Amino acid sequence: MPAAEEPPRVRGLPAIAEAREARKQMRFPSPKFWAWAGIILAAGAILQWKWSQGEVDSDRQALLARQRAMAVELGPRWLPLRDKVEAWTLELARDAGAELVDREALAKWDFRDKPGLYLRLRVEDATDNAAIRKGAKNSLRDAFTSCLIRAPNALPFSGKECRRSRDCPSGEHCNETDHCSRPAQPYNLRVGYRTMNVLTDEWLRDAQEANTELRLRMLKESFEDTVRDDVPVAADLLTRAQYFLLVLDETPPELKIGEGANAAEAVQAVEHFARVGLWRLSDGKAVLRVRREAGGKLLGGQPDADPEVLDARQRQANSCALALAVRQSMGDGSAAAVPEGPEGGTAP
Repeated sequence: MPAAEEPPRVRGLPAIAEAREARKQMRFPSPKFWAWAGIILAAGAILQWKWSQGEVDSDRQALLARQRAMAVELGPRWLPLRDKVEAWTLELARDAGAELVDREALAKWDFRDKPGLYLRLRVEDATDNAAIRKGAKNSLRDAFTSCLIRAPNALPFSGKECRRSRDCPSGEHCNETDHCSRPAQPYNLRVGYRTMNVLTDEWLRDAQEANTELRLRMLKESFEDTVRDDVPVAADLLTRAQYFLLVLDETPPELKIGEGANAAEAVQAVEHFARVGLWRLSDGKAVLRVRREAGGKLLGGQPDADPEVLDARQRQANSCALALAVRQSMGDGSAAAVPEGPEGGTAP
């Protein structure tokens, strides 16, 4: 008889062989299972997105409600003032006009030791309201105000460095040079525009269109910083201001401004004419309107100094020369014709 066939011999451990056979018999999920799993995952993702959007919408409405409350409180104080100074700026930019120096009014009301507002732009940056607001970003307190105004302002770099006003002691703010200081006079409208940006249509549109949690969080943090740190100072100074002082620099035809250069600084660094206007805010009266040359001389300068340093010093000399020319037009006999200080300084 033929010998009975022996079962195939299993190699390796029996447990491993059993696991191998079990894997062979395992069935993968059917396509129907994967279809239902996909539907469940998609439904979960949609529900999560709707929940997230609901949270974003709720936060957005809360932010807009706070903005509306702020607009009700500050809008009546800021918006009419903004519209008034922008109208005066456009008027002077369109035409220098006839010279006006109301010495009688100036004798009774010496604005130089009173709180006020200051704005400096190029004539080319004052074509419409939007251009003024954009150009105001380059408006800085400079030697013009230092040589004209008698307010006891501290040096802008004397305080500690800061990034936000919350980094500064009580009563101080983070100024345009990123240093803590008490608000200087005259109040630079550059800071006013930045602070009151939360009242603009552009900010409102950004908030309405913010459709992500990250974007909305950035707007909320910026709004809270502005309300807490900048609005109290700005509201107080805008309320106390008695005058609006405006300087419009005329770009010389021969000046070539390179691409990417700061046009305002380039103009102020060369001899040029500038239009200066002064309005009394209480009744809107134009007290002064003159056109003078801004051209100061530097004595004892270092010709091998950094060109940027030389340009900065020349801007200061030119601005101070302009202020002294304005003081002369007002009848101030103590004003020198041209500032000529040692080592590139300016006359006091």
